[in-house]
Formats: sequence, structure tokens, C-alpha cells
Amino acid sequence: MASVLLTDAEERSIVAAARSLQRAGHRVAAAGRSRLAPAHWSRACRERHIVPDPRRDAPGFVAGLEALVRGGGYDVLVPGSDVSLPLISEARARLEPHTQLGLPDDDVVRASGDKEVLLSAGAEAGLAPPPTVICADSDEASAAARELGYPLIVKPIRSAAGELGAVRQRPAGFAATEAELHRAVGEAGPRVLVQRFERPLAHLSCGGVAAGGRVRGLVVARFHRTWPVRSGAAAFAETVEPPDGLAAGLARLLEALGWRGIFELEVLVLEDGRMCAIDFNPRVFGWLALAIAAGADLPRAWLESLLGGGAAETGPARAGLRYRWEDGDACWAAWHLRRGRLRQAAAALRPARNVTHAHFRLTDPGPLPARALWVLSRRYRRS
Repeated sequence: MASVLLTDAEERSIVAAARSLQRAGHRVAAAGRSRLAPAHWSRACRERHIVPDPRRDAPGFVAGLEALVRGGGYDVLVPGSDVSLPLISEARARLEPHTQLGLPDDDVVRASGDKEVLLSAGAEAGLAPPPTVICADSDEASAAARELGYPLIVKPIRSAAGELGAVRQRPAGFAATEAELHRAVGEAGPRVLVQRFERPLAHLSCGGVAAGGRVRGLVVARFHRTWPVRSGAAAFAETVEPPDGLAAGLARLLEALGWRGIFELEVLVLEDGRMCAIDFNPRVFGWLALAIAAGADLPRAWLESLLGGGAAETGPARAGLRYRWEDGDACWAAWHLRRGRLRQAAAALRPARNVTHAHFRLTDPGPLPARALWVLSRRYRRS
């Protein structure tokens, strides 16, 4: 049995990871910035810690983690978000004397989170992203829009960037007009990728563990609904069989990046059969609960690779299982309802079979009400 400390207890991926590792017999602790963090309310979590918010106090966050692991009570420390991953990687000299991180070199961590790097690595792997222009400001973005045509997706070079001792998350945005383009550049910038918005046959995401020079536990999900709409994470998804050529392209991409550990790659399948890599997440990911339910227990496999020298084999992931992120799907329905699209809204409200939920579980009921309270408290603070 190992003792594992998970960061970012607010994330639904950490709820899934905690349940997986506890079921495998490990002792799970979670660190978050609030007592309302859903993972803190899970029965899978044996210890609960409050640390400073890395978005506001990055040095305090690292110092808090160092204090937790200094006594040697945790065998492994697992980053849970785009914000915590680079901070933990940069602070490895302070953390690794006391615990295992299982991360590749820091330059690999940085490159794996860089969307500009994904442009070239994806092309080399045969998964070239849609036509994209790198822009330094709104004027260059407007010129790119004239070249590519609307609608567009505007992406930050990095999802999280440090500023004055804090880390700011920069969202991707959808733009169908010049006003929306300037707004999206302001939120994602200053330096952004302006990418043609494709209407694919399928929006796929593949997750797995890169260990021992190959991909283990590969699972592929098709996104049916995302939140935010058009540029967000999976609100409703279903596992599918990997398309021909995807596994080989994924292996080439991972080799080019040098990544090892849990990952997620989002891919668009276009009408002409091309597959375009659009996002790479070198960490636990939002729909992780679906991957585990389908038979790809990625947290367990990755932990065993750290402790035993070789990743545990997982069975082939089952197709036809579904996933629902409860509040994300509700927001998707509300977005369409406000626009008078009753049929689309009803699709998100209709019950479905074989569904794994991000937070809800009868045997572990705490995370769902915690998530509801978390969302309400954030909206209250904003108001």
C-alpha cells in the first residue's frame, strides 16, 4: 500500500483518481484551497489539507506542499491541474527529496503544455492541427481572421501562465465576429493561437499512460457535448473504438514530446479522414472517471509503474459507456434554452443508460453536494 497526495481537490479528475487509488488499497490524501473541494468530501479521501490557492499565491502553494511531504509521509505527489503541474515541476528540487513526482524533465513538462509545440509535434506525428496562425496582439489576430475566415478558435500559448507570484488561467474562446475575436484575444493573450474552427465528423479524446516506451490503457471517448460550448471540456461523452491510425499517431506524438505519465489528447476527425490534434493535457483529465469505468484504470497503472518499475496492464477499454459532468451538462442545456433551442436543451436533460458521473455515486455521495456548494460559492463571490 502506498500513501498518495493529490493536489487540486476541487477538480473532478481528482475525485476520480482518489476513488481509483483507494479502491486499489492505497491511502489517499487531497490538498485543495477550500473545505468545499469535492474530493475532500469523498469517502476515498482519508486526509484533507488546505493549501494556498496557486492562482493567487504560487510560492505559498509550493511551500504548503513542501511542508506536507517533508516528513516523508507520502510516497507519491500527483499534480491535478494545468496550474499546479508547472509549479510542482519547477519546485522538484524542494519536493523530490521527500516524495516521488514521476515527472519527466522540466523542459519536457514545459514543452508538453505548450500549444505552439503541439503544432509542430502534431504535424510530425501525422496529426497536424487545423490551420493556425500565431499572433502577438489583436491586430495580428484580425489579419489572421482575414486569412483563415470566421469562425475561429482563439487559444493561449499556455493554459496557465505565471504573473507576479500567482498563476493566471487563460481560457480558449470561440469567435464568429471581430468583436468576439478581440474579446477572446484579451482573455487568452497577449500571445495567442488563432485557429480555424472545424466542424468535424467527431470530436475525440484519448487518454492513457505513457510508460516503458509505449502507451498503456488507451481509451477513446467521443465528445457529444462540451462546456463551454464549442471550446470547452467534455460535458457528455461516450467511449468508442479507436479509429485506424490514431494509436500509431499518438505514439509518435508522445515520442516527439518525450512525455511519460497520464495524458489526454483531443483530436478532431474531419470529413476527409484526417485527424487533427487540437489539445494535449499532460496530467489527469476531466473525464477520467469514464476511462476508469471502461476498464482503463490509469491512476492505478501509473502509480504501479512508479512503485514497481512497470506500468500495470489494463484490459481493453469497453466501448458504449457514457459520461456526464453534472453541472457542465446543465450549463450546456441552459445555454441552449436561453437561445430557444428546446430540442438541444432536452437532450442534456434526458436520462441515459450506462452513465458514469463526474461527482455522483451512490456509494460515495459527498462530492456532488460539495460541487454544488462550490459552484454557488464562486458565483456568490463574483456577484
